[in-house]
Amino acid sequence: MASQDVRSHQKTLRSVTLGVGFLLSGVLLLLLLSCTGEPPEILRVFWQLNLNEDLEQNLTYQSLSLFVKPNDPDGFEDIEDLYLINDEQELFWRLDGETWAQSGADQEIWIGSNSLTMPDGASFPAGEYRILLRDVGGDSAEQKIRLQLVSSKQARAYLPRVTVGEGEIRVAGEAGTYQLWVYDSSGRYIASFPISENPLTIQAIIHSQPALREGFSFKVYGVADDRNLGVNSGPYYVKP
Repeated sequence: MASQDVRSHQKTLRSVTLGVGFLLSGVLLLLLLSCTGEPPEILRVFWQLNLNEDLEQNLTYQSLSLFVKPNDPDGFEDIEDLYLINDEQELFWRLDGETWAQSGADQEIWIGSNSLTMPDGASFPAGEYRILLRDVGGDSAEQKIRLQLVSSKQARAYLPRVTVGEGEIRVAGEAGTYQLWVYDSSGRYIASFPISENPLTIQAIIHSQPALREGFSFKVYGVADDRNLGVNSGPYYVKP
């Protein structure tokens, strides 16, 4: 009886082992079938240099906005990281799922950042930069952009000149058209308003957004299209 029990137990173990083996083989087959092995693609690229005037910190510094529209045959989740590389200057910036900003959904997903900066806040070196999109398997796609040197001194000419008084907000500057990015008293973004040579009344803003009647802050943003340069200044505070 004991030998029969042992043989029966061994037979059961072999059956379990075979079952587990078939299950693992099936899982691996599904993974192989679902993974095409094709590299990712960079469908579109948006980039823009920015000059930021932070009135609270009393700082003026350059940043770079960089966003790509990626495509991966194995799905968006297969994308590992995004690099911006300047080989000549031996500089690089890396973004991943923890650090990139993401917008859109399905086939319209964009990933990137508005806040790439040089270590000391200096101007970005002119020259060729590589954009490298990599998936978890190490396959990659690459595009190149070329930045023109825009010194902080040159960019300052496009910073807005802002006046708040007599119930109005006035903005002037070389960028032409500007926008007000408006925030409530807790710092939460509420809305944006176009503004040019004509002033914008504070009451018009409050009428459009009644939650701002207790006060709000705003930043002014503009674009110098001839230089692909964005400028923003603020925050400015309004107490009706």
